[in-house]
Amino acid sequence: MSEVLTGVNGKIIKWARERYNMSCEEAASSIGVDVSKYCNWENGLDFPTYAKLKKISDVFKRPSAIFFFPNPPALPQVKADLRTLPNEVVSMLSKNVIKQIEKAKAYQINLQELYGNDRYSILQKREEFPKNITHLSSYFRALLSISIASQKNISSDKEVFEMYRDKFYMVGIYVFKDSFKDDSVSGLCVNDYHYPIIIINNSMSFSRQNFTLFHELYHLISNTSGADIIRDDYYTYLNKAQTSSERSCDIFANEFLIPSFDFENEIKKCKLNDQRICDLSTLYSVSKEAIMFKLLKMNIISHMEYDSLKETFYGDALRIQSKGTHKSGGNHYYKMLSYLGNNYTKDVFNSFRSGRIDNIRASEMLNSKVDHLHQLENVFYRGTKK
Repeated sequence: MSEVLTGVNGKIIKWARERYNMSCEEAASSIGVDVSKYCNWENGLDFPTYAKLKKISDVFKRPSAIFFFPNPPALPQVKADLRTLPNEVVSMLSKNVIKQIEKAKAYQINLQELYGNDRYSILQKREEFPKNITHLSSYFRALLSISIASQKNISSDKEVFEMYRDKFYMVGIYVFKDSFKDDSVSGLCVNDYHYPIIIINNSMSFSRQNFTLFHELYHLISNTSGADIIRDDYYTYLNKAQTSSERSCDIFANEFLIPSFDFENEIKKCKLNDQRICDLSTLYSVSKEAIMFKLLKMNIISHMEYDSLKETFYGDALRIQSKGTHKSGGNHYYKMLSYLGNNYTKDVFNSFRSGRIDNIRASEMLNSKVDHLHQLENVFYRGTKK
């Protein structure tokens, strides 16, 4: 007996594929069919079975019912969020990166449900921020109540990140992490009046994560969404204003994490060489690239010297994890909690325990299966008691 075909709308399949910047070949491979068969679906010359429709739904992250609609739903395009990037760059973003933008919007819905419209964000006072980047970085350092001395006294790049993530949450900026499964982008942000979101690519080194955190913060300060793309090749697609925006994000992140006044004192203490640059990157919890960028801006090294090291910088940005060296790497629940952060997780569980949300909604908010929720809760509260 032959399988029943669905009669879905091929235009909707094509719409779903194009939202993820996938080629027909990529879509066919992900679904597990020949590309010619897949193209016939899009063109209305053939129809998938119900089993294949479920696979289509899984690949494109859309409910099965949507593929029976007469016309594609009117949803905002990704380029509407990433206005600081040209269409040529946005169209090159992978499905995995676009999924993170969708996840950021889901977090905004979750936070809205948790807190309503009364939640305050410091970004609602943008008009009061200093315009000068050096003054702005000092302003935010005072706002977050973390001196550069305190930052330098923390020996772990990861601890520095978590310290700032907690501080961001307190002022209404919400930071999550995830495995992007795409090493071209180290993070992104989605702007919002009440719930601005930053998502950091956990595949990056912790020092790169620190830099990306503040790169994205400057996007939000500038009232825009954005993405921190690792390689500079994409600059060839940017216009003058877009280039200026991205450069300003980098300069702000660099100035915040490595304040010029403090750095000038540090470089007087010892002759600059490779070891000293490594030591400085450890001291400030940043990459060697960030230190070299600082030296470039101070005219201590040339553009040629800086550019000659770019391939090394790209390699350093990726987080190298040997088996058994990362404590939480073998525990699915620890990894989930590290992605969500303590503050958000605690507030979801508090809402669940108080009866404001049920176990299904709590699981959705925590990116967990319902039958894993109890174990996730146990792991979380064990960790917070340490």
